[in-house]
Amino acid sequence: MIKLTGDADEQRLMTSHSRDSRRAVLLRIHQIIGLLAGAVFVLVGLSGGLLAFREDIDESLNAPLMRVETPSQPAYRSLDEILAAATAAMPPDARPEKLTLPRHPGAAATVSYLTETDDLDSFFHEMFVDPYTGKIKGQRLTLHGDDTFSQPFVRILMTFHWTLLLGVNNAYIIGALGILLCVSVLLGLYLWLPRGGDWRLGLRVKWGASTERVIYDLHRSVGAYMAAALLVMLATGAAMIFKPTTRAVVGLFSTVRAEPDYGRSTPEPGKAPIGVDAAIAAAEKIFPDGRLLWVSLPSSPGGVYVVGKQAPDEPSRSRTFRNVGVDQYSGRVLGVQDRRTFTGGETFLEWLYPIHSGEAFGEIGRPFTLLIGLTPLVLFVTGFMRWRGKRRARRRPS
Repeated sequence: MIKLTGDADEQRLMTSHSRDSRRAVLLRIHQIIGLLAGAVFVLVGLSGGLLAFREDIDESLNAPLMRVETPSQPAYRSLDEILAAATAAMPPDARPEKLTLPRHPGAAATVSYLTETDDLDSFFHEMFVDPYTGKIKGQRLTLHGDDTFSQPFVRILMTFHWTLLLGVNNAYIIGALGILLCVSVLLGLYLWLPRGGDWRLGLRVKWGASTERVIYDLHRSVGAYMAAALLVMLATGAAMIFKPTTRAVVGLFSTVRAEPDYGRSTPEPGKAPIGVDAAIAAAEKIFPDGRLLWVSLPSSPGGVYVVGKQAPDEPSRSRTFRNVGVDQYSGRVLGVQDRRTFTGGETFLEWLYPIHSGEAFGEIGRPFTLLIGLTPLVLFVTGFMRWRGKRRARRRPS
């Protein structure tokens, strides 16, 4: 009997030692990922939190261009008038590309256009038009070739968020770090689990304890509370960066069709192209409801109008997957993208960006996205302080 009890005690000791060794290894991996990738995680998180308010920030920084006075009886000019006013103010060799409707009653309409030099150096611009008066508010350069810093501040911030300004071809670095950090968050959750089984202990901060204990509790509790949100943000971000791979993997479980083809216009001798308003009228026969978001303009004789009408129930508020291609001469509908016909895989892909940006959750999504963006800063600072404190303690003479 004594022998059996001794064996049981020995077995428990061995199991406990094995568990402690495993936790030590996992803690070391968690620390290494956090210390090496944590600083990048902080910068990406902070930029992402700010980008939840990107339209408001952009408008605030460029109010004379992007904001207009709302008349007592607001009524927009026709889009043909707005486009004509913008086109008249462009250089002769400019190529209008897209007309974007105001996002709220106090905002200007935007017409994007491209100019090229003789050596094919590209300049992308935005022209802002008062939709009530048709008067030009002004214009700005949005991109010169590949010069990231020629962009407006918000677009530089967006580029920084997913490439760290290392170039589009190096965005995979951020994607890879995102996957590593997913592993770190999962390890953190495992290490967070209290050994006694009472998980509520891991959600409390003992504010009256020592500084070291408060730092430890903060790291654990903030990580536990925000783990699910961080995993979603990291996973959706990596999925968008590795888009071809994501589409291929999703395609293993559900049909994922190619990007929509809106066809080509057929020039008709002696017939002038139809206007923007006529193209919209053709598109509204397909989608009579919803908000008119944009009209992509024909850039060549074979180009088409692409009219985007956003449905009230779409998860994204800055883009739409209800688009209609219209022949620029006849007004015939040439192609339609309708999110109501999406497969499960296509719906999954549609939701990636709205979830990542917070748009899918309406107005509450933006402050929550900012909160998530601040979380890596808290985790990195408390994790670093905890690591440094333990390192100093080991160096003290006994």
